Amino acid sequence: MRRFFTFLLTAAFFALTVFSVRADLTRTQTISLHKGWNAVYLQVTPTDAVPADVFGSLPVAIVATYFGSLTSAEYIQNPSTNAWKQAGWGTWYAANRPDAFLSTLNAITGPRAYLILATRDFTWTVTGTVTFQPYLWQSDSYNLAGFCLDDQAPPTFDKFFSGSTAHRPCKIFRLVSDQWQLVADPVNTPMKSGEACWIYCKGGSDYQGPLKVTLRVGQQITFGDGDQATIIFANTGTDPVKISVSTVSTDAGLPLGYLMNSVTPGQINQAVFDLPQNYQMPSTLESGSSLALWLKLKRDQMTSATQSTLLKISTDSGEQVWIPATGTRPDLATP
Repeated sequence: MRRFFTFLLTAAFFALTVFSVRADLTRTQTISLHKGWNAVYLQVTPTDAVPADVFGSLPVAIVATYFGSLTSAEYIQNPSTNAWKQAGWGTWYAANRPDAFLSTLNAITGPRAYLILATRDFTWTVTGTVTFQPYLWQSDSYNLAGFCLDDQAPPTFDKFFSGSTAHRPCKIFRLVSDQWQLVADPVNTPMKSGEACWIYCKGGSDYQGPLKVTLRVGQQITFGDGDQATIIFANTGTDPVKISVSTVSTDAGLPLGYLMNSVTPGQINQAVFDLPQNYQMPSTLESGSSLALWLKLKRDQMTSATQSTLLKISTDSGEQVWIPATGTRPDLATP
């Protein structure tokens, strides 16, 4: 119950503050929904997070999200059985429904999994802010979870969870025709970006997929007084991966460089290179190993007091991670 109210307070906070977020830290997610129940993994927080504003003009009757603790049997109940009316669920009902006054969901935030009851087939295009937020698994339980993946070449369930003993053997249920169905062949079944599934986690786990991305601090990169930041990549899967880093922005973006060490007789020198829009990490990351990307803000190239960009990290195995990055240049601030 405490977790329930904590979520409501956090959601309300987002609803009040999201309007001030810079547009260049937003991205657009496109989700195809069919008539009936859909299990959706929302990767962004809508720029207007109020549920009525997000869904009021869409053919959506009910939206529910789960943030309570489960027993091992409760997850299997299908949406059509009103399982989302139980304790631990936050729910929004469309204004034209007689039960609209029972709504308990005050904000739509991401990254988070939702059940959405659509009254017809449609494509939902939602623009919102990005937060780098590693998933927190609830141990010894099914988790309603989803992931950000390559739409065209996602990994299979087996490949994605190959490096996690807590998730093997795979016990995964996906929503098909309003029914939760076991993924019987995870070796050959591809995942879907933006889809939420019930996934069992045995014991504690911080597994994020074959690629684990870590920041030194916080949920974004912020160049304040300093001009350097580090992103750590770790291969927690079973296969080598190649990593690329892209900068995505709707405006001038953020002038960044990357640091590399060069060795000369008797000393080690550090060289700075411009970070291209699409940067391929120079070496393949082997299973069980890690490497770092050292970023440097080129503050002298900034043209505004505050500039931002999104860093899109991709692997050849089909994973994606998005990280906001912001830099400041005080001498350009308006007095």
